[in-house]
Amino acid sequence: MIKIATNEKKELFGIPPDELGHFFESIGEKRFRAKQICKWIYSHDVFDPMAMTDLPMALRDWLSENAKFTLPEVVELAKSEDGAVKFLLKLSDGELVETVYIPNPEQKRHTVCLSSQIGCKFGCRFCATGRMGFRRNLSSTEIVGQLYIARNYIRDTGNQLTNVVFMGMGEPLDNLDEVLRAIKVMLSDVGFGLGHRRVLISTIGIPDGIEKIIESGLKPKLAISLNAPDDQLRAELMPATKKYPISSWLPLVPKYAEYSRRWVTFEYVMFDGINDSLIHANELVKLIKGLPAKVNLIPYNEVDGVDLKPPDRRMVLRFQSYLLANGIVATIRYSKGKDISGACGQLAAKSVMK
Repeated sequence: MIKIATNEKKELFGIPPDELGHFFESIGEKRFRAKQICKWIYSHDVFDPMAMTDLPMALRDWLSENAKFTLPEVVELAKSEDGAVKFLLKLSDGELVETVYIPNPEQKRHTVCLSSQIGCKFGCRFCATGRMGFRRNLSSTEIVGQLYIARNYIRDTGNQLTNVVFMGMGEPLDNLDEVLRAIKVMLSDVGFGLGHRRVLISTIGIPDGIEKIIESGLKPKLAISLNAPDDQLRAELMPATKKYPISSWLPLVPKYAEYSRRWVTFEYVMFDGINDSLIHANELVKLIKGLPAKVNLIPYNEVDGVDLKPPDRRMVLRFQSYLLANGIVATIRYSKGKDISGACGQLAAKSVMK
C-alpha cells in the first residue's frame, strides 16, 4: 500500500539506486522498483511514469503526482575545430554550469568532463573557474544531468561514452558527498554501467577527502593537481597549498594506489619561466620518485586577464625527457577545446558565441 507523500515532489533523477530502493520501501513499495525506474530513465530515456509499463498502475499514478525528474536545459552548444564540444547548461534555479565532451577517435575514447560546483573557492591563479568565486555546490541530480545530456549527444554521433573525469568547474573533494552519490549512478548496471577505472576525480589535494573516498568503497582513479615541486612555488600558483601543503596529502598516494590498484596521476600545468626548467624537473623527481604515480604534463591554456603564458613546446619536451630519463612515467596532454574556452582551466560558465 503506497503511503501519502509530502507536498514537495520527490526527485528521482541522479539518485543512487540503493537510496531509491530505501525510498520506495518507505512509501510501502518494493525495493526493486528503484532498478526498474532507473532502467527506464537511463537506458530508455523515459521520464513519464505512465509509460513505465512494468510498474503497477497505482504506482504510476502516484509517481505522476509525487515524483519529478529534473534535467538541465542546454543553453548553448559550442563545437571546437578539434572536435571537443562544450555545453552551457542552465539549472533549475537559473545558475549556469559547463560540461565538455572530449572525443579521441584514434583511441576510441569518448570522455565527458564534469563540473562539481558553480565556481570554486580555492582561487588557483591560472584557473578561470577560480576567478568566478564560489556560488554553490551541485547536487548529484545536477552532476548526473550533465553526463546524461553529454552521453546522449555522444550516442547521436554514433559513438559510446567511455570515460568520465571530474575536471570541470569546482573542486570535487569540496563537494564529495554529492560527487560520490553521482558516481554510484554512473557505476550502476541500471545507471550508466561504467567501470571504476572509467571514472577519474581530479583534486588540488584535500587529505580528508582522499581518505573519505577510500572509506566509501568506491575506487575512481585519482589525479592530484601538483603544478610545482615545492610548497613555496605551489602556493604562488595555488593559494590552498597554505592549508593543504604537499606533505599533508603526499603520504596518501601509495595508500590510494594500493586501495584502488591503480597509480595516482600528478597533473603538472606548465607555465613559461615559472615551473618549466630542468631545476624544477629535478626537484620533481626527488619529490615523487618511488611513488606509484605518473606525471601528466599540461601546457597552460591561457585565460583572459591572467598574466601567465604556456612554455615553448621544446621546453615541455625537454622537461618530459628529463623525467623519463630518471624513471618517472610522464606524458604530455595537449588540451582540446581551446577555441571555445573549453580546455583545462578555462571553464567559467559563460557564452562563447559572438
